[in-house]
Amino acid sequence: MPPDSRSWVTVPAPVRDLFKLFPLRVYAAEELPSRAPQPTRVRPSLYVFALDGDCARPSFNPSCLKWQTFLRIAGVDVDLIPSNNHASPSGALPFLLPSSTNSGSSPPLTGGKIQKYAQDNATKKIPTIESNRQEAYRSLITQSIRPAWLYSLYIDPSNAPLLKTLYLPPSPLLAYSLHHTLVAAASAEILKTTRTPYVRTAQLYADSATAFAALETLLGNDAWFFGAGSPGLFDAEVFSYTWLILDETLAWGKGGELQKSLAGFKKLVAHRQRLYEWCW
Repeated sequence: MPPDSRSWVTVPAPVRDLFKLFPLRVYAAEELPSRAPQPTRVRPSLYVFALDGDCARPSFNPSCLKWQTFLRIAGVDVDLIPSNNHASPSGALPFLLPSSTNSGSSPPLTGGKIQKYAQDNATKKIPTIESNRQEAYRSLITQSIRPAWLYSLYIDPSNAPLLKTLYLPPSPLLAYSLHHTLVAAASAEILKTTRTPYVRTAQLYADSATAFAALETLLGNDAWFFGAGSPGLFDAEVFSYTWLILDETLAWGKGGELQKSLAGFKKLVAHRQRLYEWCW
């Protein structure tokens, strides 16, 4: 048997003769092209929950709105980018990509790092408040107001259409699954925060009303919390809930317990409007 016939592919004689005249030349492997440089960012980019076309407005998510507002208080101009948790390196929004002037990539900033970035790059004065005092009152928001917010938006059936608009995908199958996931996550966070065996709706709203009353007393007749001459981080955090709770464009459901409660605290309502006008 001829040697060539043992190959699993028989090369025709004319082609074989051609390669004998012009043998293949194997070139050395070339290096892969360098990665294309990242485009420079003239302004920082803040990735938040936002509806398309609403980037000039406050975010509909309290955590995002807190930092969006604080950056505005500090006079740091940012480009607002609608996003979702899956796009975040930490798995949660918001995150900030600082401005860049070269091809080097800047690490994304979250939480306290956004605060430090805002303070380091501020063009407006940010009041200095004793951290211990601020943290003591901040617990009113995290322990009493946030659980009521979570129940109102994620669990209250009357707000299911709003939840769908803000967070659920258009696909009914995906929306059904994600809706149950969000409700379960909200319930778990409420139980963890309140340290109760089950969700007590009436108690949640009662606790939030008590927190609103305490914040109203703290604000008193001052324009900003802690008697500061200009708004600070605590003002932004309070605003991140008061603005959204009373935001009529969100089309809240018929229950409205949280809305009715907050509307009765006129100084907080005035603070809400004052800070909106300051920042927007």
